[in-house]
Amino acid sequence: MDENSAKPLQTSNSQANALRVALIWLDREGGGQRNARALRELMEATLTAVSRGDPPPEKDTPTLRILLQQVDGDEATADKPLRAKELATWWDARKEQLRQECCRQGLPWIPQLVVKTGGGRSLPSRLSFDFEPAGLEDRDQAEQPANTDHLVLRYRMDPAKPALWLRLLVGSRPFLMHSWRGYLVLAIAGVTMLFIGLLWLSYYALWVGGQPLTTAVLAQIGLASFVTGGLWWITKPIRGLPTERVTLAGPVFLALSELYGQLRTMRNPEHNGKYREFSVVRHWGICPICSAEVDLEDGRKAFPDRLVGRCHDAPLEHVFSFDPVRLQGAPMRQIN
Repeated sequence: MDENSAKPLQTSNSQANALRVALIWLDREGGGQRNARALRELMEATLTAVSRGDPPPEKDTPTLRILLQQVDGDEATADKPLRAKELATWWDARKEQLRQECCRQGLPWIPQLVVKTGGGRSLPSRLSFDFEPAGLEDRDQAEQPANTDHLVLRYRMDPAKPALWLRLLVGSRPFLMHSWRGYLVLAIAGVTMLFIGLLWLSYYALWVGGQPLTTAVLAQIGLASFVTGGLWWITKPIRGLPTERVTLAGPVFLALSELYGQLRTMRNPEHNGKYREFSVVRHWGICPICSAEVDLEDGRKAFPDRLVGRCHDAPLEHVFSFDPVRLQGAPMRQIN
């Protein structure tokens, strides 16, 4: 009888250990993100209940919002509701990392977010944490997928901080291209092209006038070529927006704290999809093969004229397509 009564306690202890590992992982992965902090409140309540031998508690989204405001003093976003769908999306995009972390720790259980969808304000969605077996044997098979056709990378789009000059010029919030800010952004490329044209037109006028070819003239031509190449490279993200819709921002358009970012002009559903909206964002995801982070890069020679998602740990092998509308991608190389 003693042996039988010990099993629930052992299960409870192992689940509590999994929650402790998950809390450390959540702090490291989520940082100060609002969704991560809300999930942390739910996870701490679950750890307290499981440690006492009680079932995991359920909390609705308004309760989580209130707890978040009380604990963290979230006054700036006190009126901003927590959406169960966003919490689930945040968790689903990262849960593979947690599963691997628990497996590395040799834990038999993995916390799993459970969302019970409600019916509006009167019946808010409820969230809780359940536990599923770690499945070490299944994980080893999953790490060697025989067919990559079923792997899907889901991109997440977060705001990116623009460079200081761009913030001073048009601000940092998204705006419609059919506005003075949008026309000003396009004017940057237009004025640059006009400057390049006038620069070479002036040199052409000097050559037609019969100016002798001297070392000074050659130096001026070299400087003009350097300036032309630099301006052409700098304005490439803006020049590509009308046809590509999403372009790599590059260091000129991003703040020093941002390593990756894109310029995006997609239709805004709030305006019936009639006008396009300009924004500086970062598209990223979690690699479904190795769970490393994926960011957008140029396709290079292997995938010319395309933006692709490259895994940080295997940038040459774990390469994914990028669909800016559905925010999904599929493997572009066969993984053996």
